[in-house]
Amino acid sequence: MLEELTLQFGIPGAVGFVPGVNGLPKAMLSHESGASAEVYLHGAHVTSWRVVGGDDLFFMSAESAYEEGRPIRGGIPVIFPQFGGGPLPSHGFARLTEWEPTLAAVEENGEVEFALHLEDTPATRHLWPHPFRLELAVTLTERALVVRMTVENSGAEPFSFTEALHTYFSVADARRAAVRGLQGVTYIDSLRDDTREVETPEAITFTEETDRIYVAAPHVVQVEDQVRRRIITIEKHNMPDVVVWNPWTAKAQRMPDFGDSEYLRMVCVETGHMAAAHTLAPGATWQGVTRFSVV
Repeated sequence: MLEELTLQFGIPGAVGFVPGVNGLPKAMLSHESGASAEVYLHGAHVTSWRVVGGDDLFFMSAESAYEEGRPIRGGIPVIFPQFGGGPLPSHGFARLTEWEPTLAAVEENGEVEFALHLEDTPATRHLWPHPFRLELAVTLTERALVVRMTVENSGAEPFSFTEALHTYFSVADARRAAVRGLQGVTYIDSLRDDTREVETPEAITFTEETDRIYVAAPHVVQVEDQVRRRIITIEKHNMPDVVVWNPWTAKAQRMPDFGDSEYLRMVCVETGHMAAAHTLAPGATWQGVTRFSVV
């Protein structure tokens, strides 16, 4: 399989394919600057992003399962067509499914692009009875990573979906990290029966379990790692909401694929449609983009 992928999509010095954990295939993206990223075909899951001279900007759990039918914990899980709980598996089936590459390219400006797609099958239609095509495109630049999600309704009836890029950022110490840019935004507190409140501090800090959906959030949010003196900027387009999440002590201990103390090394800031579903007409296409950059 890796040989076939390399023949069809490999680009020397830019896109290669290697066995990942438990032999799951992954794409290795390399920018001429020295920046890099990794994308597993399982779930179209981005598991690494580095800029030259830096450590990994994404958190990956040492307890994560890399197995068929189970999600990878960390990086960027792709959530579709259901955010959270409901009639489908938690956070939908896209993150549990093997995707197929569709494109690998190096642009004239040096940007490296890699795209994968997922289409409905008898197995997905058993869970969610809608024809669809889902594409994830990842673009690597010198100091940024751009992730573009596209949903096409290939059926004859409208359908509604929720979606998210459930991004785990690596921080040196969550107690000395902050999320900025959400002051004045109404949020849904998932830990208090979905109570709605308005965010008042300029910086959201972490001292306990946090799980909030910020509705119609600003297009730009930042994660500040005070220990590493690093700021990651998150710019989103056509993805209205933002989730801020950290499981903290008790929930971390309940999660089988997450280390008991790993909550101190991560902060999740997610973009997507989480507060309300988006409805797509037959033949229509929706696209959302999130750009991550670091200084």
